[in-house]
Formats: sequence, C-alpha cells, structure tokens
Amino acid sequence: MCKIQYIFISTGYSGGASRFIYDHLNYLSKKNKKTILIDDQPIKTYSKIPNKTIVKKIKINKFDINSNKKLKNLLLNDNTKKIIFLTNYAFLIRYFSLFNKLRKKKIKIILTIHSGLFDLSLKKYFAGLFFSLIYKKVDYLYFGSNSAKNWWLKFYPWMKIKKNLVHYNGVEVQKKNKMNKIKKKKFISFIGRLEKENNPEFFINIAKDYLKTKNDTVFNIFGDGSMYNYLKNISEGNKIRFYGWQDKEIIYKYSDIVIITSKINNFPYVALEAKSFGIPVISCSKGDIKKIIKNNYDGYIRYTESTKIFINLINRIFKRYNKFSQNSINRSKFFEVNRACKKFWKNIV
Repeated sequence: MCKIQYIFISTGYSGGASRFIYDHLNYLSKKNKKTILIDDQPIKTYSKIPNKTIVKKIKINKFDINSNKKLKNLLLNDNTKKIIFLTNYAFLIRYFSLFNKLRKKKIKIILTIHSGLFDLSLKKYFAGLFFSLIYKKVDYLYFGSNSAKNWWLKFYPWMKIKKNLVHYNGVEVQKKNKMNKIKKKKFISFIGRLEKENNPEFFINIAKDYLKTKNDTVFNIFGDGSMYNYLKNISEGNKIRFYGWQDKEIIYKYSDIVIITSKINNFPYVALEAKSFGIPVISCSKGDIKKIIKNNYDGYIRYTESTKIFINLINRIFKRYNKFSQNSINRSKFFEVNRACKKFWKNIV
C-alpha cells in the first residue's frame, strides 16, 4: 500500500496561517507521514521546518505560467495518493483549473479558513463571492472559529456551511511551566504582522500615554509588515522598541504582558502561546478570542480603544501579576496542540 502524500500550500508570510501549517506538518511528521511544503520563500516564512518535510520553493502567491507549470508537475506527476492542505481560499480561485484536474484524479483538498475579509473592498468582495460559488470543490472545509464562519454566512448567506466543522488552533504546552515574576524593568509586547487590520498604532498610543507617568516599562514590537516604517516614525524615545520577527523563546523572555489590538481576532496563536509561557493577555478584539481569555483571571478583553482603560488594566495585572501568570499557565493546558491536531485528522477519511 503506497503512502499518502500530505502537501501543504503556504501563503508566503509569517503569521497565524504559517504557524498553523507548521503545527500540522510537525504532527504528521512525528506520525511518519510523508509531508511536502510549498511556499514562495520557505526559509523566510518558517524559522524551522520539521526534518522529514520535503520543501519546494515555488512562487505561487502571484499566478504566472512558470509557477503553474511547476505546481502542476508536482501535484499531477504520478498516481500517488495525495491530500492537499490550503489555508487560503485565494489559491482555490487562482489555480481553479488545476484543482479541477486534481478532483478528477480523486485527490482530496482540505481548506481551513481562519477569518473573514479585513478591509472589505469591492475587489475582495467579488473574490469572496466567487469562492462562495465554488467552495464545494473542496472536500473538507473547516473554519478556525465560529466568528469566522459567521462572517462568511453574513456576507454570503447562500453558502451551506452551518454544519461545517470548527477547528480551534492548539499550542505547545511548555515542559518547564513556571509562573513569571515581575522584575524592576517591565516589558509589554505587541506580537504580530504590522498591518492595518491588527491596529498596531493603538499599541503605540497606549505606550506613549503609559510612559508619560512611568519610566520603568519598555514596549516591544515583534513583527514586520507594511506599517513598520510608519510606526517607527511616530514612536518616541527608546522605550518603544522594534525587533522584527524573533524566535518565540526570545519574544516571551522579554514580555510580561501581551497586548492584542486588532478589532477582530478569531482565535489567535499569540494569545494561546503567551498563556503557555505564563504571560497574561489584554485585548480589545471581538471574536472567539473570548474563549481563550477569561476576564480578571488570566487577562482582559475590553471592546474599547481608550488608552486610559488599557493602562488601568495593565496596572491591575501588575498588582496581582503572580496570580494572573499562574492562571495563564493553567488554562493553556486546555489548548494542547497534539490533541487539537489529532482531533482534526480524525475527521479526514
């Protein structure tokens, strides 16, 4: 019996989607499954890749004849049983003809959708509209949260997805979990892509107002994106620091509180991962993030863009920091990654 090839087509940038793919590659590799990763720039997108995973560098985020040919040769070159794993519905549109051929060869296609469309433009609406008419070409359609599924139902109500499964991300529970202790110098961090939908400018505003009265805290920004230079220009002094992407061990070593400023965040890795390191999270996001953070227990969710309210929440956490940190560790165990991956693949026939 020939082995199944699990082929992951990646989005070409670091973030929640690439982390989701890495977790599943890692899980399947440990199960001795044959895994292949396709990405525009795999070394840049992934800080590490499971040793058993075969990596193919193909520029697939912008359609061109050469990339289409390479992808076609890889996916249709033999009769090996394959399962294609996507986290971006745009690939289904961009390579529609190719995916039709895959279906005729009985190659299974899995698509996970983790959010709605941010900054909905006419172009994006029509792309979503086209997807809403062809989504049944996918064998397995999962949503990363109920809030993501509800978004698609709201804008494209004819989609029959009410019974489609919701699959939540998982996180690696740290082997040496221990409660964080506050030092003289405190660190508050933003972790994520520096794009408009994540509202990093609000984080800068919180930092500026907080630093007007206290100078014992450093505000760290871990991530990169189109707003990087703009945010650096509006930052003041040496208490707001930009680091780009770093290994998670470095990020959480220099984080005492994590702030998530996006207006909508369905089920973010950042919140899960921070908790596994014993770091409380404060967010103003709507979405299934409310399943991760428990108010006044391991962090706070407040639907506001008031810097005054956020500063008050920061101070509340620092006053009872040990308790918030221990509660974060305790609740992270409910979201263990191997359990989440096992549940996911159990539903794939």
